Amino acid sequence: MVCARPRTSVVWPGPVQYRIRRETILQLIDTSLSKTAECAIGVEEKCKLYDFNRLKIEDKKLFDKYVREEDVNLCDYSFANNFIWKGSIDLLWKQINNNFCLFGITSRGMSMMLPPLGKGNIQNTLRECFSLMKEINDSSGFESYINYVHEDFLNLFDNSLYRIVESYPDYIYKTSDLIKLAGRRYEKKRNEINFFKKNYTAFFEKFCPRHIADTLLMVDQWKKEKIQESNLSNHNEIHYQYSLIHEAEAAKCAIIFSEELGLTGAIITIHGRIEGITLGERIAPDTASILIEKTNNSFHGMPQFIYQQFCDSDFSHVDYINAGEDWGIEGLRRAKMSYHPCRLAKKFLIYEK
Repeated sequence: MVCARPRTSVVWPGPVQYRIRRETILQLIDTSLSKTAECAIGVEEKCKLYDFNRLKIEDKKLFDKYVREEDVNLCDYSFANNFIWKGSIDLLWKQINNNFCLFGITSRGMSMMLPPLGKGNIQNTLRECFSLMKEINDSSGFESYINYVHEDFLNLFDNSLYRIVESYPDYIYKTSDLIKLAGRRYEKKRNEINFFKKNYTAFFEKFCPRHIADTLLMVDQWKKEKIQESNLSNHNEIHYQYSLIHEAEAAKCAIIFSEELGLTGAIITIHGRIEGITLGERIAPDTASILIEKTNNSFHGMPQFIYQQFCDSDFSHVDYINAGEDWGIEGLRRAKMSYHPCRLAKKFLIYEK
């Protein structure tokens, strides 16, 4: 049985207790994230010479201003979808020729997280961006590139000067399809949802700040179980466990900063415990993005249930849902294809020749 509101005996902290808990959590995650980036400090110090700014919550307003002008419905063109990965990559930005240029730095080197945002003097901006990256990357031998380039951007500069490589696309769905799950092609999804509703007493509830601490614990448990699964199955995807660790940290960052990032979300509780979490946002007038979804695999049908319910409760008024890319992971590709996207939105990488 699934209900809209949870019955739980948990006593939630008052405003003062909650503020102290939130501040403590923020301190812990900042400490954790800074440790993962220690290897990149040398590169970051070098970058200070070029007047880069570290991406902060306060930069969201400026970033959003530039993104609105791009009119792109790719999930990467979201402040939240960049900011939450700050645990695995240092994010620095700089305005060049009145374009917003977002760079990412790891121990390997520097790349651009997005093409320059803005319409002014793109040809010269690209030249300056690659010049900066080359100067910083030369000592490490890392090849400079620009990631998550949308198709229309390729019309703004001379392609003959660069090498363009098609990357993994975003999966775009009709929202109504994800809510109704009508027809034979969605029969399996409906059966999985019906199994979940019949076999578990679960509660679907809007995510709010009082859920932060318990949801962080749930994500840590999710990471632990996923790593155990990969060990048992001898998972051979490249860097799979490494990716799981950083994916969990990104999910935790999204949970903690959900209010500041403008995210909406939902949780599922079973026997008073949070067993599922999802967060998303509006990324274009007609498109929403599901940023994260983490569920306890012990409960069959929960991923399908929370996905359908969240789309219905928060995004039924938008035409499309962007579920992101599959990162080249075959299992993820199959899962995304099983929802029958209405199109795959192309993305590209740009390298210098």
